[in-house]
Amino acid sequence: MKKRTLSAIISSFIFVSTLLVYPQNTKAAGPFIETQKQNTPVYENRTGSLELVGYLNQFQQFSLVKEINPNWFQVKYGNSNGYILKSAANPVLYPNFKNVNMKYKHPKEAIITLKDTPVFDNTSGKLVQFATIKENRRYPILYPAGNWYAVDVSGRIGFVYKANVKPDKGIPVLMYHHLLKNSENTNFRNSSTITPEEFKQQMEYLHQKGYETITTSQLEQYIKGNLNLPGKTVLVTFDDGLKTVFLYAYPVLKQYHMKAAAFLITSRITNTPSNFNPKKLQTLSKVEMNQMKDVFEFQGHTHQLHSLNSKNMSAVVTQPLSTVRNDLMINKTQFNAKALAYPFGQYNTSTINILKQVGFTSAYTTHNAYVHIGDDPYQINRFGIEPHLPLEKFRSIFE
Repeated sequence: MKKRTLSAIISSFIFVSTLLVYPQNTKAAGPFIETQKQNTPVYENRTGSLELVGYLNQFQQFSLVKEINPNWFQVKYGNSNGYILKSAANPVLYPNFKNVNMKYKHPKEAIITLKDTPVFDNTSGKLVQFATIKENRRYPILYPAGNWYAVDVSGRIGFVYKANVKPDKGIPVLMYHHLLKNSENTNFRNSSTITPEEFKQQMEYLHQKGYETITTSQLEQYIKGNLNLPGKTVLVTFDDGLKTVFLYAYPVLKQYHMKAAAFLITSRITNTPSNFNPKKLQTLSKVEMNQMKDVFEFQGHTHQLHSLNSKNMSAVVTQPLSTVRNDLMINKTQFNAKALAYPFGQYNTSTINILKQVGFTSAYTTHNAYVHIGDDPYQINRFGIEPHLPLEKFRSIFE
């Protein structure tokens, strides 16, 4: 099939635009800025350092959130904030743009840009580019419109061509537990023990494909619609806080400059390391945790309620609510946890209410599905990574 010509794309856009309704008799909220340089860079500060995420076209006007300091303007960019050098823009009193977004708030669907993607204004009946979203950005959409998606750039509705992006199927969260070499594994040949070789192969794949590992806090903010994330994003998690995470997972993650979260059963954490015995389930020590903190964050997995009764029901859902509350409070305060992984994936409405009461702000399940903007932060999905998982099947999570 031949590629569409530019004229065909424009004709398609003009046809679709007859169906688009911009809010009438509305004015953008001030103050405003006007860009003075072509391709004015827009930066985010999500990781503590500036990251280029897009551009604004020359002599285009945008709503200003606030002035940060003598050097920077802050504008709204997707579900986060963007930063523009003051030397690249001037304050203006009255805006000249008409594509004001007064109607569409808190979008829950997103796209991923496949290339540097232009954003067009069509209020004049012609395509006028006013911004660019960089490649590999996960950006919220307002609504689909034929061959286009509507997006919000600093309070202005713009349109991106669908061929330049792909729908976002969600962020994968990976769930691991135990790691043992085949020669060591005599007692734990179950669905949650993988080999160090399998783990390294999977992390090497993510590294080669350019995936960024994020934190539980970043994922929570993304779910709440307060943060933009790259298209290639993954969260790596480990349940139970086992010693083999330190022995086998930590060196691999450190090698590839990755981050991960360990959900701890805090009553089992020791002060000093134990001699490694692969025939036993050994937990992390505080000494090992201190060595791992450049890669790992430490979150909750209960204090003493990681157990099942004779009916395979978790203590979290069978014990009295007062017992559960006290346990989760201890679990949270031991290492200042904000997130919890439900033991055996079991929880109910009372569990969630208790988590909120004691100060947990998110919780993770064992449901094999992706994570999206607007999901319940107390029911975050994860993909359980089983032993002998073919690399092709692992790759399918990301492709």
